[in-house]
This record gives sequence, structure tokens and C-alpha cells, in this order.
Amino acid sequence: MPVKVDDRFTLFEHLDELRKRLMWSLIALAVGVLVAAVFNSIVFDLLLYPLKQVTGLDPAAYKLTTFSPAEPFMTSLKIWVVVGVMLAAPILIWQMWAYVGPAFSSTEKRYFYPVVIATTLLFLGGVVFGYLVVLPKGLQFLLGFGSGNFNIQNRASDYFTFVALFVLAFGVVFEMPVVLVLLAKVGVLDDKFLRKNRRYAILINAIVAAFITPSQDAFSMLAMFIPLVVLYEISIPLARLVQPKRKVDTGPEDAGDDRDDDLGRAPA
Repeated sequence: MPVKVDDRFTLFEHLDELRKRLMWSLIALAVGVLVAAVFNSIVFDLLLYPLKQVTGLDPAAYKLTTFSPAEPFMTSLKIWVVVGVMLAAPILIWQMWAYVGPAFSSTEKRYFYPVVIATTLLFLGGVVFGYLVVLPKGLQFLLGFGSGNFNIQNRASDYFTFVALFVLAFGVVFEMPVVLVLLAKVGVLDDKFLRKNRRYAILINAIVAAFITPSQDAFSMLAMFIPLVVLYEISIPLARLVQPKRKVDTGPEDAGDDRDDDLGRAPA
């Protein structure tokens, strides 16, 4: 049952609520892992799709390699967990926001559901964008670089770890607008601050794109950098929309009138 925004909990009630949210999150994750295991062949086909888009490789490079008897199962288990997290992402995000629901006032209730929906859509959108648009180009650059001089082979655990980190990185960084808008909502920053520091934001986004992408090719970094800049620009009008309204500053004339009134009321 979702937490109502007007509820207020004691410390022990908070801990009990946290336990419930974690329990539902683990159940959702377990279901996601089970679904990934049942549809194992489909999951592997999807993860191998970007590799199959790479051209000019030796046929052996398209076949993943393992080096121990347990590696096929352990690698599959890691894949099921990562895919399970992605499948359960909407429920996990909902549980997180439902737990912090009591921190919202009744007037902020209208922002709760839009934030949950936006967080989910941005995460899944980042994953899909990284998987379909960026990852095939990144693999083409990395595996095609010097392919005539190297005997290229892909180890299963290394390849799937690379793919998982790649798409998850895009899913995480696409959450930036939600973070900025929430900071604006609580008054930490405002739209003027975002506009004034735009040049620093561009620099930070470039650094993030350079370090967070597992692939260090120029295309992948640029493909992450451009959406980050666009999302930052979108955050500015959204921040202006939700930020607390500034109090109207009374001018010096009003202050002078108040002082005159006070003097007029002074005892003789």
C-alpha cells in the first residue's frame, strides 16, 4: 500500500516502512531475475545483437569464449541479475519514492507521481538509447581498431560486463533532470543559477561523458555528452516551474513609510 504524503512516522515506523519497501523491491528483483532466466535464449540474443552489428571481424570473434567449467553459469547468473534490475526498475523506483513520500507536504502531492513516472521513463530511455544507438558504434570502433593485427576474441564475462555497465551508465546519467528539478523544488538552486553556470555544467558533462562510458571512443563520449547538454537545458524551464516563488522585496520607499508610521505612533 503506498504511503500517503500526509503521513508522519516515528523512527521505528520508518524502519518498519523501510523493511517493507526493501522486501517488495527484493521480490520484484527476484521476479525479474526469474523472467530473465526463463527467457535466457532471448536475453542472450539481445545482448549479442550489438556485437553482431560489428563488421569486418574474424568469425571467431562473434563467438564468446569461456575459460573455466563454472564460467558459463556464473556469467549467465550475472546477466540475469542485471536484466532483472532493468525489468524491475519501475517497481524499484516506485518503492524508493513511496518510502520518501511522507517528506512531501500535501501541496507537493501533485509532483509525486510525475516525478516517479519521469524517473522511470528517463532511466529506461537512457538504457534503450545506449543499447540501440551508441553501443553498436562503440563496439565497431573498439573491435575494429587494429583488427588486422590482433587475434580478437571476446570473453563472455568481459563482454557482458562491458555491455551491462555501458547501458546502465546511460540509464543513470539520464536521471539528471530529475535531480536538478528536485534541487530547485527544495530551494537549493534555481533557474538563474542554472543559466549562470551553464558553461561549468557543459564542462562537467564533458568530464562525466569521458569517464563514465566504459568505451573510450569519441563517438560514445559525444553520444553521451550531447544528450546531457540537452537534458540540462530542458531542466532550466522545469526548475523555474517548480522552484519556490520569491517574496516580493519591498522598496526603500515602503520602508520609509513604515518608519514614518512608527514615529507617528511614538508617545509624546
